[in-house]
Amino acid sequence: MEYRPAAKNFLHVKIAPRGFKKGAFSHPSLVNLFEEPEALVLVFEPEDVNSILRDLLDFAPGADILETGLYPSAGPVSGYRLRYAEGLVIVSPGGEITPREGEIVLKTNFSFGSGFHPTTKLSARLLAEAFEKERPARVFDLGTGSGVLALCAAKLGAREILAADIDPRAVREARANVLTNGYEEQILVVQGSLSCARRAFFDLLLANLTIGTILTLGKEFPALLRPGGRMILSGFMLDQVAEVKNLFPQAEAEKVLAEEGWAALLCRI
Repeated sequence: MEYRPAAKNFLHVKIAPRGFKKGAFSHPSLVNLFEEPEALVLVFEPEDVNSILRDLLDFAPGADILETGLYPSAGPVSGYRLRYAEGLVIVSPGGEITPREGEIVLKTNFSFGSGFHPTTKLSARLLAEAFEKERPARVFDLGTGSGVLALCAAKLGAREILAADIDPRAVREARANVLTNGYEEQILVVQGSLSCARRAFFDLLLANLTIGTILTLGKEFPALLRPGGRMILSGFMLDQVAEVKNLFPQAEAEKVLAEEGWAALLCRI
């Protein structure tokens, strides 16, 4: 779930329009419904987020929920700027917000990665720190979403970046963001997972995934890295850090960052 702090937040639920009749669903917390490219967005006043999502899935059991998020507006959200580190700024154009020279331009319609989620912020900060000490030339971004972390790696100076996602919608969105920022010579976006990556090839692996995916795939991560390679892992809670570390007994944990209960880990193989 993406999260943008505010005094009052609205729950945005992006759903694929196929098989969902937008005029047939009613809910006491529903305050708005609008269309985005390839998606409908239902907006709720969230007294109980889990209850709302259960009600939505009870109404449409086959619904394809693309993303959920908490935002300060009951209407379409656009126009924001996020600073992760010195020289690492994300901007989503809209309203009075326009890109400045040197900023990463990001547009997201239906993939995870607007940049607000704590795991994205934490991963980007660890990425900036990783580049302060070394200059990883080859980076693999597994589960790239909108491509936000791959774009950050390119901005920091990585020469070759493989960005993979199993969701074709995310792949299309990430490719568009790569082209917008002029990084097509550095970033290759592909649909797929670990099998897309060459073994013992990368200097840095980025994996901002769910804890379940990390626990399922994680033991295969080190094989993709050259000796001394590093990993930035996120998508799990602070109290799950030990569980993630246990997957890699050979790794040296260099730093853990946390925000709002979420965590990110930088380690070296």
